[in-house]
Amino acid sequence: MHLRLLFLFFSFSHTIFAQSYPQDSAADRQAQLDAFQADELPQFPGGPENMAVWINTNLKIPYIPLRNDTTVTVHVNFLVERDGRITHVTIRQPGFRSLDKAVIDMFVTMPLWRPAYLADRAIPLRLHLPLNLHLGNTLRKPYDVPTPEVSNMPQFNGGGKALAYHIRKNLRYPKEARAAGISGVVTVEFTVLSNGAVANAFTTGNAIGYGLEEEAIRIVEKMPRWIPAILDGKPATAKHKILIRFELPQPANEKGAGNSIH
Repeated sequence: MHLRLLFLFFSFSHTIFAQSYPQDSAADRQAQLDAFQADELPQFPGGPENMAVWINTNLKIPYIPLRNDTTVTVHVNFLVERDGRITHVTIRQPGFRSLDKAVIDMFVTMPLWRPAYLADRAIPLRLHLPLNLHLGNTLRKPYDVPTPEVSNMPQFNGGGKALAYHIRKNLRYPKEARAAGISGVVTVEFTVLSNGAVANAFTTGNAIGYGLEEEAIRIVEKMPRWIPAILDGKPATAKHKILIRFELPQPANEKGAGNSIH
């Protein structure tokens, strides 16, 4: 996802709720009841503040087509085992499927917690943690860049054919789109700075989804420096757009890719 277009924060104003985790034997079922009376709840290494930093660093937000800033709460249920491992991670109220998956994938890679304790004995304990995530819009630019009346628009080094080759070479057809048989054209607008660097890439128009917008932005951000626009004989910053076409590869040619159109 185009991470510069979003940020996230975590609210710990909610209590982390503890629940028992069902076991098999009668002794374990008794331990389940005892868990409600745990002397010490599980804890992330270093406490909640360290956990917030770790989540901010390790949660990989997927591309979600949004026209407005949106705050969502992802309710995560998970089990802290006796040895501190995190298992049985589930989402209580499913929302954005790709975001829920990213949260689960992140939780299972957490470092070992300090487990819950009852009478100086480590016990398994299930927790519920609500994560408040602020998602920025992904279908409009983060800020406006004035477009001067330039005498020469930005150009990709080598022209249109070189640009089309660059896209074909670097395009990775999203697995989700391939599996669903999804194709289409994504419009990407971006700024070519006076030094030729590409910045502020974003998609416009109706979102197709299935990872196509995310892949289109990735390709643009991977581009080498362009030949910048010219204003009064000097390099100038200007906006530009291209279309990236996603066509499902034919069985005989699994390397099929897209085309760009100015």
